[in-house]
Amino acid sequence: MKALIHLNNRKNTKQKIGKVEAMMSYFFKGIERINNIDWNLSGTVDEPSHMALIQEYIRRAAVLITLYDLETPYPFFKASHAIGFDSDLGLSEKCPELAGLKNTFMKGTCEAYLEWLNLQDTENDIALKFHDLYEPLILLIERGGTLRRRHGDIIAGGYAFPLANADYMSKQAPIDISEEGLKAWAN
Repeated sequence: MKALIHLNNRKNTKQKIGKVEAMMSYFFKGIERINNIDWNLSGTVDEPSHMALIQEYIRRAAVLITLYDLETPYPFFKASHAIGFDSDLGLSEKCPELAGLKNTFMKGTCEAYLEWLNLQDTENDIALKFHDLYEPLILLIERGGTLRRRHGDIIAGGYAFPLANADYMSKQAPIDISEEGLKAWAN
């Protein structure tokens, strides 16, 4: 009987741990993803598909901004702050490479992404609805890309993209950022 109780307690403990891991899975998976980025590669690759990633992020950000009438810098911003959440997640301890990054775009994007994932773990409705907001930018960074801004244009992948207003961008069709979709930009 004691062995059966012990097994049931272990089973209950594992279920509780599993629920905690599932509850925090977005944030911890994001931490793992950021820690697996090859920072030596960052900013060294310039592919046409990088512009597709940037345009798709800008479209997603525009939809969020216009849908909730957010007052925030456009298009690069911390969405969690824009909807009223600010927390210290100790990111420099969890992602030590971020602390040393000189590129403010990459550092800010990774921080915004992790803060957004943390909101998803709290089951914030907006964060869950826009769960993949930062996916295009994280893919860009993982693929060694970066961007530049010059005279109101965003430059990446050999292309210049004039930054249109959020209302216009929110009405654009989504861009396929699957592996196949991004390969099509190479042709």
